[in-house]
Amino acid sequence: MNKGNDTKDLLLASACKIFWSKGYSNVSVREISNAAGVDVALIARYFGSKRGLFEATLKNLNKIESKDFPTSESLIDAIVDLFASHPPKDGLNASPISMILTNADDSEVGETVKQVQYQYWQKGIEAIIGSKHQSAMFFGAMMGFCVVQKSLRMDGVAEVGSKMYRDQLRHMLETAIQSPEK
Repeated sequence: MNKGNDTKDLLLASACKIFWSKGYSNVSVREISNAAGVDVALIARYFGSKRGLFEATLKNLNKIESKDFPTSESLIDAIVDLFASHPPKDGLNASPISMILTNADDSEVGETVKQVQYQYWQKGIEAIIGSKHQSAMFFGAMMGFCVVQKSLRMDGVAEVGSKMYRDQLRHMLETAIQSPEK
């Protein structure tokens, strides 16, 4: 790998951590360049702008696609495994869920975040589950469970990775899929 790619990768890694944990409007390009240990001008060189850098962080998100999950049960299994195998992160190791929570209402990038959420996740969930309403409930249950466990650390949510944790999350997701249509 050449030095330019190394620098670009450093900027992307720093941008993911900082944008996704603090929110786009709460971050300066100087903060990102300092975290990456590179000159701030390199953001414009590699990404064009602060927004270009933010949008580049979104390109590495994994998509949920119906070809990968032939049934809603296989999707639930994958989500439970993913959540149970990723313990709470510190403030600068934000997840895609953190990215949504910190950026979906941002006046500059909120619409982009909502479009990415739909294209990368919701559209696939809808194809797998077969219902727009139940898919929205599923995503809401997933987000809500993440918030009560990782952000609020709510008493009553089991320890990440435990059988009880897996059972609690599975119950939430299965219940969401069974929710009645509007």
